[in-house]
Amino acid sequence: MAAPLSHSAEYPADVTLVEVINSLMTSNRHPYLPHDDIYDQHEDIQALYQLNRYQFVWLNEDDSNRQVEDVLALLASAEKNGLNAQNYDSDHLARKWLQIKTGQEESPQARALYDTALNIALLRYLSDLHYGQIKTQNVKLADDIILEPINLVRLIVEAAAEKKPSELVARVEPVMPVYRHLKQALSRYRQLAQMHDTPRFAFSRTLRPGDHDPQMEPLRRFLTTLGDMPQPEETDAETQSEATLYDAALVEGVKNFQSRHGLGSDGVIGKKTVAALNVPLADRIWQIELSMERFRWLPRLKEGSLIIVNIPAFQLWAYDSIAEETEPPLNMKVIVGKSINKQTPVFMANMYFLQFRPYWNVPQSIVREELLPKLRRNPSYLAGQNMELVNRFGPNATVLPVNDETMTLLSRGRAKIRQLPGRLNALGSVKFMFPNAYNVYLHDTPTPNLFKRTRRDFSHGCVRVEDPEALAEFVLKSKQGWDRQKIRNAMRRENPKHVSLEKPIPVIMFYTTAMATADQVLFFDDIYNLDNPLLQALSRPLQKKAPDTVTSQAE
Repeated sequence: MAAPLSHSAEYPADVTLVEVINSLMTSNRHPYLPHDDIYDQHEDIQALYQLNRYQFVWLNEDDSNRQVEDVLALLASAEKNGLNAQNYDSDHLARKWLQIKTGQEESPQARALYDTALNIALLRYLSDLHYGQIKTQNVKLADDIILEPINLVRLIVEAAAEKKPSELVARVEPVMPVYRHLKQALSRYRQLAQMHDTPRFAFSRTLRPGDHDPQMEPLRRFLTTLGDMPQPEETDAETQSEATLYDAALVEGVKNFQSRHGLGSDGVIGKKTVAALNVPLADRIWQIELSMERFRWLPRLKEGSLIIVNIPAFQLWAYDSIAEETEPPLNMKVIVGKSINKQTPVFMANMYFLQFRPYWNVPQSIVREELLPKLRRNPSYLAGQNMELVNRFGPNATVLPVNDETMTLLSRGRAKIRQLPGRLNALGSVKFMFPNAYNVYLHDTPTPNLFKRTRRDFSHGCVRVEDPEALAEFVLKSKQGWDRQKIRNAMRRENPKHVSLEKPIPVIMFYTTAMATADQVLFFDDIYNLDNPLLQALSRPLQKKAPDTVTSQAE
């Protein structure tokens, strides 16, 4: 049983309110809330009313009607933020407020119960909006990532005092540009889903520019609705031949659609394009909602540069500013870990330095699974790969001969393999380092042809970048003297060179199947099959009382 609340004699407390709070703390239930279990809100409720001197937060002044209705509107707007307003009992609280406002329930106890119910719902909503609905550690944070503390209790009390509850959302939601764009995309796709049915396309063959098909007109209307092609100009009635023609304007619309959905934008309508066209808009909506949830798992960063690698997108975005988007982010293709057994992990760490002309220190797992069998068959294999056997990694390593004794040491992890800088080096000419528990980093590659593939999960977990020069220029932009030419020279010199950044840059290895920019909404295949488990977790029904059993008095 929770200890009764105490209060200082320095200020008068509302006795009824204190009694109601003590009763709620004892019962762990709130009779005004269908989601009535309030155990998780114990500490916050006690802290909130202590901070407010055990006075009503919202029902304490002549203008309490407006204040309460602003809070109710805030809870009801949870859908705009990709959350379910039913989880915060917004409809039920609105009906209960009508009873109180019209005098059907006007006792001091009823008002105290309502004030506490409103704050419990608000705490739940703001917590989900700031931390996410799934409260486990979903994104591993490096030790040097500092979380900015946020005091939801204080924010609520301040908002009530300032009479600005409507500003609470902006004070707790993620500030990254991509989140703002996703929020806009959610509104737009919901409107599209309400106004338009998703057509079903069933082409009997692969369609190429110049082909004819009776579904060209519905396809044209659908792509226009999505914004992948402009509204057609008013012209004379088309002939039957023109209406069924896969013409140049429609080809461009299909290419835009393909580009936004992670497909090869060749304008050819094949099976993958048809499958993407047939995904219901409702499914696109929950993809956006899942993406917004995942962004809430990240620390609330406010300023400086940011790099996001979106694994299923096979793309990297580098933002000059977290808080403001003064220009489009740097964007490039990447290659990520294999989906079956070498998945790139989800985590966040700070980038501190670049290494030009790096050695590749081969991970023990690759040595054991791939290189040792080849060495046993061919002891000269390392020389052909510009590799060497060493006693340890680092500048003072001793090169060892390849023989039975050293291969035994290698199998036991007491010897290492590294690849020298050069044309064959698996890291290419530069690697971008951000210390993390997975030993994952960004790097160049000697096999750029793989970037031509649409699906690019080929690595052992690290991430290969399409344009290392541009990325190096981005991270070194505040480093005096490091222009594109100097970077290019450093990538071609013989000796390794370590270059520290002026200020660490957060790097997020992220996983989401929906992204958004200022110009477009992007969707991708769920290559690691992580969407459905999250969707099921978010859809799990909460324990709640039936509405007709809700009472009006504390037990």
